Amino acid sequence: MADDSEEEEKMTLQDEFHWLLDKEVHSILGQIQDLLEDCSNRFLPLQTAAKHPSTKSETFVLSSTNGNGVKGVVTLTGDVISKADISLRYAIKGNNQILKTCLREDSSVLWRLQQIQDAGNHLKAAVNIITDTDPDVEFETGEEVVMLMDSIMAHIQKGQQRLLNPAKSTLEDVFSNKYLKSLYPPLPQDMVLDFYLQGAKLILQVYHLHASPLPKQHKTSIIAAGPRNKNIVEIGSSKYEVSSTSLVDSHIPWVGDVISCLTFALQLCQSLKDKIQVFSTYWGNRLPPQR
Repeated sequence: MADDSEEEEKMTLQDEFHWLLDKEVHSILGQIQDLLEDCSNRFLPLQTAAKHPSTKSETFVLSSTNGNGVKGVVTLTGDVISKADISLRYAIKGNNQILKTCLREDSSVLWRLQQIQDAGNHLKAAVNIITDTDPDVEFETGEEVVMLMDSIMAHIQKGQQRLLNPAKSTLEDVFSNKYLKSLYPPLPQDMVLDFYLQGAKLILQVYHLHASPLPKQHKTSIIAAGPRNKNIVEIGSSKYEVSSTSLVDSHIPWVGDVISCLTFALQLCQSLKDKIQVFSTYWGNRLPPQR
């Protein structure tokens, strides 16, 4: 009786493992593909965003609770800030004045959020891995499925991290940003700004700079930062250092939705890997023999 019970259990596990490899893997791949394609539609570039119903221009007010004198109203379309009106508190000879600048919709240089573009590229790469997998393929081992999930998860994680954690920019990077040319009127020499995402927040960071002359014997350059000091930049015969920064932000709901969606996609991948691990432990990672 005990042998019969063990054999029955073995056969049941065998059937379940076959069903997992033949059916559930493809079902979960389909679910992940649907999730990623829905997210990818939100990352469409400006040229095609207007033609896609799920991507529309949205306007957000950037503000702060600490009264730092920075305010902004921005329009986000896909991966581009297509319009922005910005007001800044600017000290001239000890007197605070309000400085206004804007990003024009007709500007020849559109302010593109590289994080959104990079995240979109990673999601497309993950989708391509799924679409390149034959829907009728019969997986022979759990290891095959785990390797497939790992490659998909790697791109999803990279895409999600690009949205969650912006790259650390040096002052040189900000000064060299070509998108500053799209501001009109241009900012004073001792002020620069940058846009970036941190999670579901769109952040505008303003750098207030202090200028000091370089020694006469110092070789001048257009832009240099010495030993990559992220708070110092040299332009011509002057050295600029960050004296203070101001931040304002706004919550971007669809970015938050995408981050949550990617988390769910990762959970689906991990859940499938966990199931494979349970069976692989029993079967030694190989497909059990057919009955």
